[in-house]
This record gives sequence, C-alpha cells and structure tokens, in this order.
Amino acid sequence: MPDFQASAATAIRQLHARFPDTPFLTLGQTVLWDEPTKAAFCRLCEEIAPTAEIVAGVHDTDYFAKLPGFHDKSEKFALLPHNDGTTRGLWSAAGEISALFGAEIVPTRHALSENGVAWDRVAKRFAGGNDALLESETAAWGWRALVHTEARPLIAADVKLRDIAPALLEQLRWATTQSLEIVGTKNHENFASQLLNWTIEYSNQNADATLSDLYRFLTPKLWKAVRGEGNCNLQTTTSMQLFRFNSQTCGLPRFAFLELFLQPQTREIARSCYDEAVRGSGIYQLSQFGEGALPFDVVIPNRGRGTLRLHDKSIFIETETPIELCHDCDCQNVAQLAQILEKNFGENVAIVGKAVALISMLAKEFIFVFHEKASSYTSRTQQMNRCLRAKGVDFSLHPMLRIEYATWNSLENVEANFRLPPHLARAFSQENVSAREFASRWESVCDEQDALRAQLKSCASTRDLLRFLASRQPEKWSPSAIEYSIARRNLNDLREQTRQLASEIDALRETTRQITQSAAAFERGKGELWRRAIQPLRARACDIRENAAKRLESTVKLSKDERRVLQETEQAETTEIAALNAQIESEMQARADLEKRVQSLRIEARAAKVRARALTQSRVVIERSDETKTLRATIAQLEWQAETERLHGVRDAILVSQGLRYTNLRPTAWWLPLVSPDGTWFQSLTASAKARIESL
Repeated sequence: MPDFQASAATAIRQLHARFPDTPFLTLGQTVLWDEPTKAAFCRLCEEIAPTAEIVAGVHDTDYFAKLPGFHDKSEKFALLPHNDGTTRGLWSAAGEISALFGAEIVPTRHALSENGVAWDRVAKRFAGGNDALLESETAAWGWRALVHTEARPLIAADVKLRDIAPALLEQLRWATTQSLEIVGTKNHENFASQLLNWTIEYSNQNADATLSDLYRFLTPKLWKAVRGEGNCNLQTTTSMQLFRFNSQTCGLPRFAFLELFLQPQTREIARSCYDEAVRGSGIYQLSQFGEGALPFDVVIPNRGRGTLRLHDKSIFIETETPIELCHDCDCQNVAQLAQILEKNFGENVAIVGKAVALISMLAKEFIFVFHEKASSYTSRTQQMNRCLRAKGVDFSLHPMLRIEYATWNSLENVEANFRLPPHLARAFSQENVSAREFASRWESVCDEQDALRAQLKSCASTRDLLRFLASRQPEKWSPSAIEYSIARRNLNDLREQTRQLASEIDALRETTRQITQSAAAFERGKGELWRRAIQPLRARACDIRENAAKRLESTVKLSKDERRVLQETEQAETTEIAALNAQIESEMQARADLEKRVQSLRIEARAAKVRARALTQSRVVIERSDETKTLRATIAQLEWQAETERLHGVRDAILVSQGLRYTNLRPTAWWLPLVSPDGTWFQSLTASAKARIESL
C-alpha cells in the first residue's frame, strides 16, 4: 500500500468499516473549481476501501449567478471580475473559475482602510477618482465569474448550454491563457487545449444539453485527468436528480429530515431549532420567509425556486410569482406533499433544504466528503441537530469526512517553473521561481506579508511611512523620504514665520480691542461729567439769571430798604455765577482733556489696525508665495505616492496571504495536470492529504 498520511487512511478505513454500504458524496456547483481534486480521495479509496462507492454531484438547484444592477443585456451571460466597485454585489454560483494562484479574494476598501490606508487621499489624485480606484485596486486576482444578465432568475439546472457556451469558452480561454503565462507553454498547453476541446466537442454534439449535462460529462474526465490511470467506483449525478421529489422518491432516506418539519408532533420543534441555529448568523429565520415557512425550497423546472410554506391549512411556494396550491390540505408527511406537488407540477419537481438543512437531508443517506473550509454552514447544521435531539427528536445521520490538502507544499518534487504574477513576484522578491522553491517558501512568504501588513498599518504619519518604505527599498524611497523631510522642514520654517506674524497680528488686534474699550470708557466719562457736573452748574446759573430778570421788572415799586436787600442779593448772585462759571470752565477743561485722550486712543487704535493689516498682507504673501505652493505640492505628491504604495502593499499582502492559504486547502483541480502532466503533484498531494471525521 502506498505511504498515505495516517489520519486519512485511518478515517477512511473507519468510515467504510462502520458504513460499508453507504456511498460517499461530493457536491459542487461547478466541475471547474475544487471538486475534482477529490480524485485524491478516490485514489485513497482504491487502496483502503476499494468497494466504496463515490457519487460526484453537480449542485444545480441554486439560482445561477447574478449581479444586481448590471445593465448590459446584449448577451444572456457575461464574464465579469469581482471587485469592490461595479461588481461589489456579485454573488457567484455554478460559473466561477480561477487561473493558477487565483482566488475570489476581494481586497475591499473597508479591508484596506482597516489596515491603515488613507483611501480618500489616494482617490483624490487617482486618475478617474474613487470609482476608478475601486475598479483597479480592489479586484480579486485571477478570478472570473459568469453571470446571468436576464431579468428573470434562472436555476442552474435550467441553463441551456447553447446559451452559455460562448461565454463559458471565453472564460476557459481566459483562465487557461492566464495560467499558461505562469507555467509557460512547454509540456503544459496540451491539457489546456484538451479541456477546451472537451467543452467545444460536447457543446457542438449536444445542442439541447444543459450546463449541468456538460459538467456531468466533464466530471469523470477531469477526475481522471487529475489522478491519471486507476479506477474507483465513481458515479455522477446532479442535485436536481438527488432531490427529485415525487410519489416514487419521497420514501428515500434523504427526505426523512423533511418529514420532521411536516409531522404535526415535530413540526414546531424542528422550526424552532432551525431558527435557534441561524440566529445571529445573517441567515433568515423562517418567519422572514412568511407564515408557516419551512427551511426547504421547491424547485420547479423552467419555473424557478421558492420557499415551501404550510399555513392556514394551505400550501404556498414562494417562487418569483407566489403559488398557492390548495386549501384545507395541510400536509402531515412526505407522501401527502409528494402527491400534491406531482399532481400540480409533474414528477420532476425537487425539494432542496436551505443551507443549514441541506446537509442533514443528504447525510441520512450519504457520507459527505468536504474540503476543509468548505460549507460555512456546517456548524449551524450541527447546532440545529443538537437542539432537535435535546428536545427528544431522535434521528441518525452519517458523519462527514473532511479532507485537508497541503497543495503548495506538495509542489516540492514537481519539475516546473513559475513566472509569478505581479503581487506574488513582489512578495517572493523575484519574478521566476521553481515549484520546489515555491513549496518551501510560500508559508513564510504569507507570514511575511501578514507582518508587512501590520507594519504598514502601524505607520501613523507620512514621515514614518516613507522611512519604512525607504528601509525596504532604499534606492526607490530614500530620495523621496529625504525630499519629504526637507520640504516639510522648509514649509515648517515658513509656517513658523506666518505663526509669528499671526501672533503679532493677534496681539495688535487685542491691543486695538483694549484701546477701543478704553476710548469708549473715556467717551462714557465725558457723558457722565456733563450730566453729573456741567449740566447742573449751567442749570443753576440759568436759574439765577432768570430770577434776576424777574426781579428787575418790579424794582420801581421797591422801598429803599428793599432796594438795598436786592442789591446785596444781586451781588451774591453775581459772585455765585462767577463761581459757577469758574467751576463750569474747570469741568469743561476736564472734559476737553478726556476728549484729547479719546482722540489719542483712536489714533493708537488706527495705527494698530494699520500694522495688523500690513502684517496680514505679509502673511498672505508668504502663504501664497511660489515657494510655499511648490513645497505644498511636493509634500502632497509625496504623501499621495507613499499612501498609494501603502495601498498596493496592503492589497498585495491580502491577495498573497489569504489567497495562497485559501487555495492551499481548496485548489482548482485542473491546475494539477496543467502544472504537472506526469502526475507528480497529484501523487504528492494524495500522500500528504489529511482527513478527519466530523459528526453531525
């Protein structure tokens, strides 16, 4: 027996011993991604469990990929990249492909900003602005998806090959061309041509076929291409076939889990356990699908797919145009439901569990074979099943088998050389690398990229960023770091001058304010002096004169003594008036002194204002000088260049570390025969593959 990794041999041996008659099931939406890599599992079974049956299914009961808001309807299917701009809302199903080293890793604006990138600063000077920056700098490298452009949603099983073939062939040519640019054409182009020829020949010879038919046709060919000669008990199917639901199939074990949601005694328990499992995950709870919703979709060929609802003794299917099947017909088991669906839609209807329920459906009858990181819903499925059992609903499921590859380490003995794509070339610090060197270095390169990302994030200022860049690439960035430092220093000197001027201007304005306040106080003093002293004195003198005038009118009738008294009174009043006039003159002089002080202060205030205006003009001259403009332009350009470099560094780090780690566990299968036609890569991959049993 070949020297397989112990965990894989043990897991497969144990599962086959426990369930000798249970088929292993692999299920994938496209044969052009990672599913055929399970040929490694096939190879293991040949030695460890040669009688085991393997079913490779095309999962074609989901809707084909769409892009909300996509306006180009010139073709039914379009080939698109995935970025954080115009294709942000892309969800891919049944039509994705990756060139060698490629993956659907989108370095989003949010991810870049989280790692310290000043996005707006880069976008402000980027040709085309924010939208162009999103398009060019956030795209998943080496990945393309086919999307359905028509308004009506289309189930993958209903995709006609004649409609999608032109776009599919364009996609294949793009992916193989990109890959051949990496590995070169010598000894590698044969398989790329063969993959295209298989697709072309089948399309030409099967005008009425579906995309699922093509994928089933390619499945054994790709498994064989990946693993070379040998044999295992491989069968192919589709999820439309697996989940076909009619009076003849409803009794299959795969529909026993559906029965739990139909039987009155377990229906509400099952619904509540499903809701509990998906709570907080972003997956809809059942009430969000409508009253009486169950976690199962009914798939009607050429009509669509919709949630199954049992409410108010009626059956509803929430297709694009909702369907109400019957009144007073509450289904209590799969047989009743099958009879009603078959009567209305024929025998080719399918019932598929929603993400969390699907695995439990099929695990009743099959042993799922999953790659590590595949099916992100598994933990929710396990939580739902634990809840059901805790509430007394007893049912048994087969465990799953998880396979973990060491894809890139398995290149160690492969005779191949790679011309790395730009982001990998920068990470490896070389454009060309042998497969052996790639195998030995890729993990440390990923770690280095993580460290680089953290270092780039920690650079809090442009000066720090330029110094860091200069430490990594002295020839490129040291001159920029020096130029930035000089420009900053010179601009700071000019700013210091303007700050000093601004300080003087502020002081002059404060002086003006204080002088103006003092002048106003003296003005108020003048008024108070007039009202308090001068005005009363003048009023008293006026009263004396008026009294004297009145007496003068009656002097002809006065006696001698009265005249004498009058003369004495007049003399006293004359004396008082003289005294009053003297006081008035004194107070008026004081008021005149106050006025002089006011005028002096106003002159001082005007002088301060004139000085402040002159200094302000001097500051404006400095701020608007050619020297200042040049320094600011230099600084802004260097900041933009440094920030753009940070963006590129963070983006590359995400693409490299996340992309390689992801594809290490889930490699595109056709990469293996393309890179290693002699099968060395596959043999090493199989020998190093680990496996574990995961309970449901």
